[in-house]
Amino acid sequence: MQGPDTETAARIIAENVISAFEREREGAGGFIGSGRDMALAGLMRELLGVMPTDDSDVLAAACNRFLDRLATMSMPGPRVEAIDPDDGSVTMTAA
Repeated sequence: MQGPDTETAARIIAENVISAFEREREGAGGFIGSGRDMALAGLMRELLGVMPTDDSDVLAAACNRFLDRLATMSMPGPRVEAIDPDDGSVTMTAA
């Protein structure tokens, strides 16, 4: 079972990824209405599936699985290159 610290870490990472995704898609539009909340929940689900871990590659792969699904729904965008598991910061790369 995931503890509150794991859930908090997943939320921080997911929020950082979603924010970076929207910034990198500047001009292409971000999430509309409740779409951001749904994306946040989906990304957290992917992250919680691999957590707890401090492996940046494992965290990035989980995020990219979700972002790949967004791309198939006409929302192409950048991918996660790395995640700092200590503070949840993300580095993105062009798709």
